Amino acid sequence: MKLLLALLAGLAICLPLSLAFSDVHPGKEIHDENCLKCHKGNHDEKFYTRKDRKTKDYKRLQAMVKMCDARMGTQMFDEDMEDVWNYLNDSYYKFPKK
Repeated sequence: MKLLLALLAGLAICLPLSLAFSDVHPGKEIHDENCLKCHKGNHDEKFYTRKDRKTKDYKRLQAMVKMCDARMGTQMFDEDMEDVWNYLNDSYYKFPKK
């Protein structure tokens, strides 16, 4: 019994640490699962940073994610939408957060 408790305690400590040091942004999986249903194709840095893009600042990026969520009916939680726009901003746009 003590061994089981020790193993569970070790797992409880190690699992959050492994997630904290993961290279995967928390919004990437949500983005890929929800946004790529509509935004198919090559979504890389060239796509998100092209000159004719509609997203010009951080506020507009937030609005676009919210609009897509409403149109697609994905019903993401506010925290999930925040993870998505932060993933897009951190990975591609690099807008100042205001």
